[in-house]
Amino acid sequence: MLILLLACSSPFEEAGAVGGAFLEAADQTGVPVQLLLAISEVETGVQPVHGHEEFEGVDPGFGVMGLRGEQLEQAAEFAGLEVEVVQDDLGANVLAAATLLAYWGDEWQIDTNDLGAWAPAVARYSGIKEVEAAREYVWFEVYEALAEGVEVEGYSSEPVLASPSYPRPARYGARTGDSSTVWTASPNYSSRSGYPVDYIIIHTCEGSYSGCWGWLTDKSSGVSAHYVVNDDGSEVRQLVDEDQKAWHISANYDCGYNDSVDCSRNGTSMNLVTVGIEHAGYASQTSWDAGLMARSAEITCGVATRHGVPIDDQHILGHGQMQPWNREDPGASWPWSAYIDAVAKACGSSGSSSSGSSSSGSSSSGSSGSSGSSGSTVGATQKQFVIDSNNASNDASAYGIEVSSDWWSSSSTPGYWNTGYWAAATAETSDPAVFWFESDADRCYTVEAWWTAGSNRATNITFMGWDEGDSEVGRATVDQTRNGSTWNKLGNWTFPAGRNQVLLSRWATAGRYAIADAVRLTPC
Repeated sequence: MLILLLACSSPFEEAGAVGGAFLEAADQTGVPVQLLLAISEVETGVQPVHGHEEFEGVDPGFGVMGLRGEQLEQAAEFAGLEVEVVQDDLGANVLAAATLLAYWGDEWQIDTNDLGAWAPAVARYSGIKEVEAAREYVWFEVYEALAEGVEVEGYSSEPVLASPSYPRPARYGARTGDSSTVWTASPNYSSRSGYPVDYIIIHTCEGSYSGCWGWLTDKSSGVSAHYVVNDDGSEVRQLVDEDQKAWHISANYDCGYNDSVDCSRNGTSMNLVTVGIEHAGYASQTSWDAGLMARSAEITCGVATRHGVPIDDQHILGHGQMQPWNREDPGASWPWSAYIDAVAKACGSSGSSSSGSSSSGSSSSGSSGSSGSSGSTVGATQKQFVIDSNNASNDASAYGIEVSSDWWSSSSTPGYWNTGYWAAATAETSDPAVFWFESDADRCYTVEAWWTAGSNRATNITFMGWDEGDSEVGRATVDQTRNGSTWNKLGNWTFPAGRNQVLLSRWATAGRYAIADAVRLTPC
């Protein structure tokens, strides 16, 4: 039998050592680190989540491994840890999940070095009852993540091709609605009784893509949605025709939750007048993949076009907004302004603002920079402003952030500003994180930077100030292993009127990480 593992102080507790947590758990349990990372990527995008109930009968998931319900309790017991610790602590969460998988591996006599042989344990970990959904979870999600490799702070797993020892899934063709979706019919629907579609409701699954659509197509669940978008937007499932009522929101319309719009509809079941779109992920996660956001915007545009739904935040609504007593999705980090703009652009309109999408995904250069020159500016009356790593928290027309696909979003190290930060491996390339802003006049600013410190951070990373003419106005080299979770002064730099930038370069000694969290500017 598997020897139960006890909690102890170990390298996985080191600040920022996300990779260390996975390596430590793999070392202690014998479960391949690549498999642990692939499961975490599918379950939570390697983000530490505190899940909420989205579907009655589905327990909320916790931590980077998305442990939930009986499996959470069993994993904690096997690892000799308290459930609350497993929910909240990065290393404990990974270790507990690995211990549970190792227990199953021992029980089934799995060859620990054969990645394909772990497939039945992967399916069991998913908790998915629907046969096809479980097969797709294994083949198209976890083992595809294995084949692509997963990069986190402190570790990068090499791509591994492994054929899962599990039945292959079947696929279905498209049907009505958006022609590029995969059709999988849900039995959980009914007639709209002649009501038109007037609103679109945005949801989060509080779990994985296959787990989501698998539950929504289970007759016993009693719930459904029209569409489910996977974690990177590469696939969309349609479960219910748009002309039918999906069962996705347990609320009657109340204009008090919607700026006093359409009060004559008060008391109408929202399922009658809405299309519901679920998204793989959690309301508590701190960033959204750019591909998911773009694909979701396309789906929403299609629904809006087909039914004449206005593209604004009074007709494209969050589940938690209209059912606030027991739902929170899509969560505080859903970039509403950028999303509404993306829907408008997908429909051929310029939208109401242009905040870009770099706050919403792990690989986006954003579009905020191009929009700044025609938007508003920061001026003398604005005493101080913070450019955050999450564009949803920025003034989209006056300041924001842009990053390339080599930066990824994280919130693994405590002490970050707002919702999280961007991280990138150091290398002999500039590839900066760009904190940009529009100034209405020549002005001196005291420039400060915020980061989360950790032993794996760069000791010699450089911030630079650049003006609209690509001339340097100041620079500062800092040690991000020190002085974390506080404002660090970079200097008093004078910027001219126009679009200016504070750049954080990745160019530093290889093998470490640059952290782009927030920049604060205060007139001198």
